[in-house]
Amino acid sequence: MVSMTIAFACLIPDDEQIAKGAVVGFFTYIISFGATWLPLPWLYPAEVNPNKTRAKANAVSTCTNWLFNFMVVMIVPVMVSSIGWGTYLFFAVCNACFIPIIYFFYPETARRSLEEIDIIFAMGFVENMSYVKAAEQLPQLQPEDIEGYAVRYGLIDTISRTSAGRKARDEEEKALETQTDGNSSGGNETVVNEHGVGSGFGDGVNTSEKARRD
Repeated sequence: MVSMTIAFACLIPDDEQIAKGAVVGFFTYIISFGATWLPLPWLYPAEVNPNKTRAKANAVSTCTNWLFNFMVVMIVPVMVSSIGWGTYLFFAVCNACFIPIIYFFYPETARRSLEEIDIIFAMGFVENMSYVKAAEQLPQLQPEDIEGYAVRYGLIDTISRTSAGRKARDEEEKALETQTDGNSSGGNETVVNEHGVGSGFGDGVNTSEKARRD
């Protein structure tokens, strides 16, 4: 916002020497934008979204980011030729409008684990408060504290179901491996069912046919 203000302020007098100051505004904008806001469309959505929606949210944010980049590239030359320094005033106002939006609606995620961020949103929902306030009130949690807060705000059911699902899959895989090992060690033995028909990895010959051969 400050960089855009410098740029349009230096272009208002329509003086060539003063207009050189706009270059300072452009360079300070590039430096500050690249070091602060530029990575956010890729980092922030991945932090504030749970595993279930993280990939989709990142896809939407990346798509939106590039669509707006395309729009800016297409309209800026038209705006510069039409309204001159008013172009930079327009973008300065747009940047200023985002300050209250970020302050009131974007919870702070610095030095927070993904589990803590899940608890922030659960806390805001359960206690009917803004997520920004929940992020401010939630203390920095140690790994041993996270489960207690998860139980408190109803996230433990999801954790339990996930753990149970993993345990079931592990047991199923273990049983399958045991069965495979048993079949492999059985060699060419034939398992005969109640009808006298051989099955398994053996020769599969009916026992009555074996009797006739003998």
